[in-house]
Amino acid sequence: MRFKATLLNVLLLSLPIAVYQVRKEFNSAKFFYGLSLTLTDNASDKTDLLKVSDVKSVWPVRVVPRPNPFAAAPPASLSNGTLPHIKGSSDVNRPLKMASVDKVHSQGIKGKGVKIGIIDTGVDYLHPSLGGGFGPGIIGMTDASNQGFGFVGVAPEAIIGMYRVFGCEGDSGDDVIMATMQQAAEDGVHLISMSLGSITYWEKASPYVPLAQSIVESVSAPGLAPEVLAVGSAESKIYPTVYKAENNLGRTLEYISVLPFISDKPITIFEAGSGLNIPITEEQTGGCDPSVWTAAQSAITDGAQSCFNLQYAQLLAMNVTTVIYYTDDPDTPILLAEAGTTDPFNILFLGYNQSQQVVKDIASLGSRQKYTLVFKSSMIQDSPNPAGHTIDYFSSIGPTIEMTQKPQLSSSGGNILSTYPLSAGGYAVLSGTSMATPFTAGQPELSIADITSLIQSTAVPMKAQNLNIISSVTQQGVAADSQISPSQLSLLDSPKPAKHSITIKNTSSKAKVYSISCLGASYIRTVTNFTGGHEAKFAAAQFSKSKLSLQPGQSTTVEVQFTAPEELHPESEPIYSGYVKIATNSSSYVVPYLGVPYTRNDVDYLGHNTTAWVGNDRPFVGPDVTKPGESNIGNYSILGRDGSVPADLLVPITGFIVVQPTNLVRLDAVPVNTSFVPTFYGFDPSIKSDVTDVDLPLLEGFLGVPTYGILSAWGIGDIPPGIDPRTLVAWPNPNVLSGFILEWPLFMFENGTDFNITSGPFRPLLRILRYGNNGTSPDDHESWLGPIINAHTT
Repeated sequence: MRFKATLLNVLLLSLPIAVYQVRKEFNSAKFFYGLSLTLTDNASDKTDLLKVSDVKSVWPVRVVPRPNPFAAAPPASLSNGTLPHIKGSSDVNRPLKMASVDKVHSQGIKGKGVKIGIIDTGVDYLHPSLGGGFGPGIIGMTDASNQGFGFVGVAPEAIIGMYRVFGCEGDSGDDVIMATMQQAAEDGVHLISMSLGSITYWEKASPYVPLAQSIVESVSAPGLAPEVLAVGSAESKIYPTVYKAENNLGRTLEYISVLPFISDKPITIFEAGSGLNIPITEEQTGGCDPSVWTAAQSAITDGAQSCFNLQYAQLLAMNVTTVIYYTDDPDTPILLAEAGTTDPFNILFLGYNQSQQVVKDIASLGSRQKYTLVFKSSMIQDSPNPAGHTIDYFSSIGPTIEMTQKPQLSSSGGNILSTYPLSAGGYAVLSGTSMATPFTAGQPELSIADITSLIQSTAVPMKAQNLNIISSVTQQGVAADSQISPSQLSLLDSPKPAKHSITIKNTSSKAKVYSISCLGASYIRTVTNFTGGHEAKFAAAQFSKSKLSLQPGQSTTVEVQFTAPEELHPESEPIYSGYVKIATNSSSYVVPYLGVPYTRNDVDYLGHNTTAWVGNDRPFVGPDVTKPGESNIGNYSILGRDGSVPADLLVPITGFIVVQPTNLVRLDAVPVNTSFVPTFYGFDPSIKSDVTDVDLPLLEGFLGVPTYGILSAWGIGDIPPGIDPRTLVAWPNPNVLSGFILEWPLFMFENGTDFNITSGPFRPLLRILRYGNNGTSPDDHESWLGPIINAHTT
């Protein structure tokens, strides 16, 4: 295509072919136009790509880890012909009821005619529960037929397209996933479901954002785009696969396993370690005398305190075939072991009540008595999940730095029974957003905006696990006879945000009375190193109307003024959130909101008094990150210009922590007696130094501050005018240990070109652009001027 050739020709004319290899070409003017490249060792600087005409942005190709849900499956010995048909009373379709999907199905709406593209690890298309043609895991959440366990998917009549971006093992790359997204869009899918991603703070740091915007306009990372619906994970109300065994004391024991464990003969159960009154090792709670275990078939051990990896070899050597895990924590949900990691053992789990009973029973036996179990029943049942209908602790947490709410809602994702590859057992109980995302994807009859608005406004706020408090909107997000807009409120960063308007429209055929109130959610600190999270601190809300009446088709607007809770530790990057609740006598709606309780531009950007956190106070200059920095002057010996290593090598480290979001961090070398007045000093400014500066010409520098050169710079997004992107070595992420080590005798010019320096003293000047400023004034930055670095080189 001419479009593609033009891009390659521009690149060929701008850079020598020796510095790059083309990985993938994106040649769609409709979706994404660009290239992914591998730069060779001959490349002088990755940011040279920004000099190429028509190149608007450059992102690194990150490695995206393969989805790794918590999963349990039976031993991998089942085949197409041996998959059982499980019978019993378990409400295996409870996740559908949690989201009222069963009511939609009763109306005959099951996704017919809708194309869903799933980008993930692939599909076992021979699985019987999927009709022998479509396959497991997340497709089971959308397309499972009423076979095997008798569960159905969210959209069993939808057309499923599986796009595999992961091999049998290993991870994938951004460019592979983006190419797959583009292919799915070109194939005409109505909805793309992706349960994968990696940590990204900034929307502009993600190459998925422009691609996702183009796809949405035409039809976690990917979920970062404002137009993309990001989904968190909520725990199921039940454990769906519970079976019964009988003990020799005449009592029934309920256990959790994907498939029933059958044994007509009594099996003797030994408590690993303490139950045999034999000394155990510190690391292995099952470190018992092998002679005692020779005839043992089963062991019971505390899953909350033991590590199966440590016990694996020992249990195998002792001929143990079955392991039962019990728990002494009544609040923590059971997360079954990952499929394939426990072979060849049968792994059974006990809930809290059953755990307490079996431990008590074993303790009550005499020294010559045995505790045995018989497993005869294959009838399935369910049992209550103590963490049911709460947000899973592993669920993704937002928002983006730009304060776009992510995730916007949460769906069933914890302890979900679904299909699994036949080679790995056929069925599994899984936990993760890999379950929650396709569950939501099974409901794509509306546009993204419609789905987001309707689902968010009708969602039910859920509690955090183990806490009697509504989980923060940062983690959970959120059939209508009313229309509420907007569907969410971003209050940005302010102790008293601007007033927001909410429009309510009565779309029913009857008059309705609405009452409006505010429901606060958990106050979290995104940096838990400083102080804990999940606090009961809520914003105050004043409404222009707290009660109103609307006739059919009528609408009105309600103004709300929020006041954020007071915050004394902005360095912990707290976020408050909650819900505006709009209720009638028959329905209830919510509009989630979140905000930062202070103005980012008004607080300190450099972390101070950090000794308790990282071992020393920062910012600092010194030879060791674990020791106090220099108070006035430090003498250092760095590498020679020819790369020679001096016998007394001692390199200076400039260390700091930026505790607020910023688009630019810049570190310069300036004269010892510079006239620049910083926000903070790293030395006593009343003590004047008479040392002679390094013998280098002064450069014009940045914002009128003469410098000897740039030591390093970090930037992203809207960097100030005059900053050459080629000087930026990485993205500045908040609350990350940052710094610069002067190992080589090199500074940078303003165009990013390195140059050699001579021996001599200078001071490091650190400047941080305050969030929301354009960086054209010195007042837009917080600054720190450090002690003298006297660097010797040859």
